[in-house]
Amino acid sequence: MKTIALIAILTTAAIAQDAPAPAPAEAKPKRTLLKYTVPASATTGTRTDGDGGSRADKELLPKHSVLAPNHTAFTTQTQPTLYWYQDGPIQKNSVATVEVALIDPKKPKPLLKTAFAIAGEKDRGAGIHSLKLARYKVTLEPGIEYKWSVALVPNAKDRSQDSVASGLIKRIEPVANLTAELAKNDTNKAAAYLANSVWYDALAALSDQIAAAPKDADLRAARANLLEQVGLKSAAVFERKK
Repeated sequence: MKTIALIAILTTAAIAQDAPAPAPAEAKPKRTLLKYTVPASATTGTRTDGDGGSRADKELLPKHSVLAPNHTAFTTQTQPTLYWYQDGPIQKNSVATVEVALIDPKKPKPLLKTAFAIAGEKDRGAGIHSLKLARYKVTLEPGIEYKWSVALVPNAKDRSQDSVASGLIKRIEPVANLTAELAKNDTNKAAAYLANSVWYDALAALSDQIAAAPKDADLRAARANLLEQVGLKSAAVFERKK
């Protein structure tokens, strides 16, 4: 019996020795550090931030900003997505609304003006928001410098109390090397857009990734870093706390 047991032990050891070692766990790939290349034609001073603060009816409004650089920023899309940030909730029982507008300087009426209530939103509006122009069937023509704004409206009967944030957007045709980079690199579109000074499309590409993986801390850190690069520090701080 002892001989049989010894043979069994030796056989098991031999099988274990010949068995292939388990493959090492694959290291998580490092994401490319996103760096926004400012357009050579950029001139500063085109972004305004909503000041927030107390209004005549004693309502205290949060500050807010459009998520755009302090210069005319580019998109290659006919119907891009616009993003803004609100640094805190509106007051409880507030009737304040958000109004988003898009203006073509050559036309007397806004291409878009839409408003919606904030009170029913998560955290009463605090955080990052987006608006897809495709939803409103609004398209941008290339070469035109459009102004877009986000107004917090505490009193629809007295628009002098509005807190308004605004920025500029211009559609450009994608250059050949950008088209080639996007075709071969489906996982890091944001980096390709940023290298070619296309802010709005880069932010949208990164935000789409976050929407698909909201708990991915690396993606949120990347967006926070990107916002910091254009002076949106409050939005970056918020993003790092998520």
